[in-house]
Amino acid sequence: MAIDVDVSFGSIIRHMKRGFAIVVIAVLAIGTLSCTSSKSTPAATPAVAKPTLPKDEQGNDLLMPEIVRAEQVQTDNHGVKTITVGNANGEYVLSCNMKADNCMTPMPEKDYYVFNKKTKWKFSGSTGYVTLAWLQGWSVSYPNGENIALIPSAGGASDEVGMYWLNSWSAEAKTGKQ
Repeated sequence: MAIDVDVSFGSIIRHMKRGFAIVVIAVLAIGTLSCTSSKSTPAATPAVAKPTLPKDEQGNDLLMPEIVRAEQVQTDNHGVKTITVGNANGEYVLSCNMKADNCMTPMPEKDYYVFNKKTKWKFSGSTGYVTLAWLQGWSVSYPNGENIALIPSAGGASDEVGMYWLNSWSAEAKTGKQ
């Protein structure tokens, strides 16, 4: 008993077209059925978690440094740059010697941590604590005034760390200024 099998190129193409058509129809049917559910349930909104604060040597949470943004920058003809940075709590007026490596001009759209003599912080991934004294150890310090450092809150290179002396701090309400 012999079986006559048509294995011509044209017959293979016809079978492939039929198979392809069946696959396309199946995919479209499954896609249509999956898109027509009767009622969609909203995804659960996860609670916004507060970032875990670093701990000090005794296991107590460290206070996050104050965050400020640049508001104004001025230079004078004596080599002094004066910047005003602030937030909803008030404004700092800071100055630096323009010849110093860390006399940085903060960018208005960036957030900066304020480091004063009481600030102690541990950045993610670091093994030690950052303090104003530590920052002064590799940059400049101004012995005739209270020193303040500004560090980008999103991180940055060492040339993005600014060291200044404090001229003034004002707790004026921002909305009440004229």
